[in-house]
Amino acid sequence: MNVNLLHLRSFYAVAKERSVSKAARRLNISQPTLSKQVKALEERHKIKLLEGRRPPLSLTPAGHALMEKADVLFGTANEIDAILGAAAIDSDRLLRVGTDSPPYAAAFLAALTARVPQLHFRVTIANASQTASLLTSAQIDLGIICEPIIQSDYSYVPLYVDRLVAIVPVAWTVSDPVPLSYIVEQPLLVREPTSRTLAAVKRLFAEAELVPQRIVELHTREMIREAVAQGLGISLMFERECPPDLRIRVLPIDSTSMALYAKGYLAVRSEHQRIPLIRAALDVGREMLGSNVTEANVTEARR
Repeated sequence: MNVNLLHLRSFYAVAKERSVSKAARRLNISQPTLSKQVKALEERHKIKLLEGRRPPLSLTPAGHALMEKADVLFGTANEIDAILGAAAIDSDRLLRVGTDSPPYAAAFLAALTARVPQLHFRVTIANASQTASLLTSAQIDLGIICEPIIQSDYSYVPLYVDRLVAIVPVAWTVSDPVPLSYIVEQPLLVREPTSRTLAAVKRLFAEAELVPQRIVELHTREMIREAVAQGLGISLMFERECPPDLRIRVLPIDSTSMALYAKGYLAVRSEHQRIPLIRAALDVGREMLGSNVTEANVTEARR
């Protein structure tokens, strides 16, 4: 009795996610359809593979054994696709991108569009944590994420290295580079608590054993830039996120701490690497790393 590969892939997705709803989003099919396919696999072979009604679902001993074999099977299929070059890139495919770094996302999409001229894409802007959640819930195909939490089912390609810089009103007289001791004496304008920029700022000050005297949360980069331009305080941003503005100055920070630097990655579900468009996207990311490293942070990029 031959195995239905569609039903096997459905089981494999549920087994990996331990959730029918997450697996359905991952495969872009409805939950009832996915449940029917898994049930059909069990009934056809008269074997129970999954237990439980609510996530996280449990695997029976047979389910564990089958998942291990499916890992090998689908992994081998990916390798065969790579050897044969798989199919030509489907120019009608929509690439859903999520990012916490709009400037890098724009540069990446420009480079990918040069390779795939008919590319269709949709971009969702969110912070790093939200972007990672969009990826794991299969609401996006590819994430451009700063310092992601590494997960075994995902593949990561380094895309850029960036560094924190100080932005100050153009009218202020400030040392260049700006001492941390000066920064903590000014009103410090910051992003929301879940921002990866704020996390980097906190690490920087913690290492220096300094505490800002006053912190003002303004949530968005645009609002912070406007507030700095109006002389309401000073802020730290990653260098590529500071668009030219005659009302502000962008200055290096007087510190040798590695907390100044952040690395960004392209992140995709590992099993999707066999999709020609995803493979092309990862190739573009690998080629872009060198051009996304400034002279100021080239040392960190080589680490």
